Amino acid sequence: MAHQDSGEKVTVTIDGIPLQVPKGTLLVEAAKLAGIEIPVYCYHTKLGPAGLCRICLVEIEGMPKLQIACNTPVTDGMVVRTQGDKVTTGRATVLELFLVNHPLDCPICDKGGECDLQDYAMAYGRGTSDLADPKERKPKAVDLGPTIVLDEERCIVCQRCVRFDALIPGERRLVVKERGHRDIIATATGEPYRHHFTGNVTELCPVGALTSKTYRFLSRPWDLQRTETSCVHCSVGCRQYADVRYGTLLRTMSVPGDDAISDGWLCDRGRYNIGFLSARERLTQPLHRRDGAFVAIDWEEALSLWADALRAVLKEKGAAGVGVIGGGRLLNEEAYLLQHLFRSLGIRNIDWRAGRQRQATPGNDGGDLAALERAQAIVVLGASPGERAPVLDLRIRKAVMRNGARLVRIAPLEAPPPIPATDVATVEEAMAAIGGAGRIAIVWDGVDVELARRLVAACDAQGAERFTYITGEQGNARGAEAMGMLPSSGPGYASLPEGGLSTDAMLRAAADGAIGALAIFGANPLLRYPDAALVRAALERVPFVAVADLFLTETARQATLVLPAAHAYEKRGTIINATGSLLPVEPAVAAPDGVLSDLEIAIGLAQQLGVALPSEEEVHRAVVAAAAAMPELTLGDVLFGDAARARDVAADDRRNGESAAAIRLAVETALFTGGGTCAHDERLAALRARQRVRLAVDDARVLGVRDGDRVDIVVGERALRDLPVAVDASLRAGTAVLIDGIPDRPANLFLPGEVVQMTRARAAVAVEA
Repeated sequence: MAHQDSGEKVTVTIDGIPLQVPKGTLLVEAAKLAGIEIPVYCYHTKLGPAGLCRICLVEIEGMPKLQIACNTPVTDGMVVRTQGDKVTTGRATVLELFLVNHPLDCPICDKGGECDLQDYAMAYGRGTSDLADPKERKPKAVDLGPTIVLDEERCIVCQRCVRFDALIPGERRLVVKERGHRDIIATATGEPYRHHFTGNVTELCPVGALTSKTYRFLSRPWDLQRTETSCVHCSVGCRQYADVRYGTLLRTMSVPGDDAISDGWLCDRGRYNIGFLSARERLTQPLHRRDGAFVAIDWEEALSLWADALRAVLKEKGAAGVGVIGGGRLLNEEAYLLQHLFRSLGIRNIDWRAGRQRQATPGNDGGDLAALERAQAIVVLGASPGERAPVLDLRIRKAVMRNGARLVRIAPLEAPPPIPATDVATVEEAMAAIGGAGRIAIVWDGVDVELARRLVAACDAQGAERFTYITGEQGNARGAEAMGMLPSSGPGYASLPEGGLSTDAMLRAAADGAIGALAIFGANPLLRYPDAALVRAALERVPFVAVADLFLTETARQATLVLPAAHAYEKRGTIINATGSLLPVEPAVAAPDGVLSDLEIAIGLAQQLGVALPSEEEVHRAVVAAAAAMPELTLGDVLFGDAARARDVAADDRRNGESAAAIRLAVETALFTGGGTCAHDERLAALRARQRVRLAVDDARVLGVRDGDRVDIVVGERALRDLPVAVDASLRAGTAVLIDGIPDRPANLFLPGEVVQMTRARAAVAVEA
């Protein structure tokens, strides 16, 4: 953001070092090329110049006064001195003004040891002060929102946080209130500071004013062991630092040089969802269901039971009687080894898709994240990328706010984003809104296959350059596909001579009694699959269900055998992100005693079954080759087989009947949901999504409800009761929207598109009576 490189070079001399830099380069950036650090507070490479703090004073030949380096572009022949008496005196004066009211509480400040003000005070500050007035006192430990605590006394009003909120996510929720020495950072409306990127301001803050609620008073930077790894909470795969003290992961931080993927930012899910690692509910011992109750057993017995069950089913029903579901939350090496193990036994019923998503690999028209910023038009189809892949959504916001891209959303369920967007109902309307754009980016959630095909065909008919992106429902969904966790293709998307059953077909076969053993790895279909009744019927009919997971999830509670598995923060391997990059994952902490990785589980099971597995080196080569494969695919490609079908919705509609209060259900995605890492991270309690039903204005009027009122949703014996109402003027009439993945009130109790009866909650009616 510092400048736009025109290709023209100019010569500048900084502290005697001649440099050639692009015309328009800011002095502070040019100095970095010479290895010279100019102190800054308000300036940040990603935010551009502000010219507020004045700490970056330098001396430029031919200019009578000191100049600020953050807002001064170089010119040809410029001679600059960043050191010297004039510069030192100027910076010392600026620092003294900053310290007029700043408390001297470095020993207890969270920023101590990595604070710019502390460092610059030592480097440039004076040992004495000319001021005798007492310091201005301001409130301490101000609760700014679910994630941030503000210490107003420490704030130097550099406005990095305010400018971040306006320039990067476009939320504009932070402002400076009051004037002069009474300046404070606050929210514009007085409401809590809340969106998916708030934690970035704690890193941007050069002092200890904005602090993280989850990290306050827990450690000093020199006590931390830092590991660089890849975030697996969504399909973007942001690089992040994982900081550990005494074996506990205390925080994650962005990697400043990660421009190609995260652009230097983290979403709040990736930053804060780490407390589950030490949750009391973590599984640490295999559990076997006996007489209707779980009994703790050791690993040898667990793997032996599993192997015996597989042998019995293979003998009785053949390979068609065994199913394997999961892989989108596993590392590539684990997914590859699992499909290799089960295919070695002749088992073909393998599928990673345990939710609504049908496809994760876009094909050879998939773009990188930088290409998304260059798009002239961006079409979002399906779930909001802001809820499924937040940092990818930052690229969309950047393309719109800075580069003038047109954002078009087809039949959106989510509320409008904080940037200009055009909402349309059909593909034809989307193409009309795009106009003659030559570069079009399609961002799809991988769910509605037919609509995706039509959109691709329409773009091709227009002759536009097309980039496609699929936001994954699970962090390594694309990796699972590339590693062969699909019924019709093996590693590298290689065609198989004979395919197996998809997740949908497996569940139906299981409900009919045709599946004798089912293995589920890191997946929770009972919460995430669009038809919970089908999943429950399947799990009840399968004689032996093995589930590997971190917690006793909704699906794990129905299992025969539950195996405690490690998380990505506890193991080494790779993932493939939404744009096809092969990214390393490194262990930051050790897994709890008694917990194995899915790789170790696969190896243990193979030993019990007498199956020879490839070596570690062979697995590595296979993973690299599979990740590099790029078949001819399109959105909605036939390679990915049948869609996730549900029960006969039309028949349900006829049974339920149509009435003025009959509304068709839809499901939306929210970032902080799920029955695993989010549900078992108490530090996320204030961020977790709560179930509610969003209604259009006309539907709310017919039902006689307003914001905050309560309603019951009932279909036969299935019901969600006492749901709060959120009236949404952007929603189309005839549609009610629930949030997917809420454990205590699951949306998949009903079918997508099902017509339901909705009435005011009985409790509310009774109170009024």
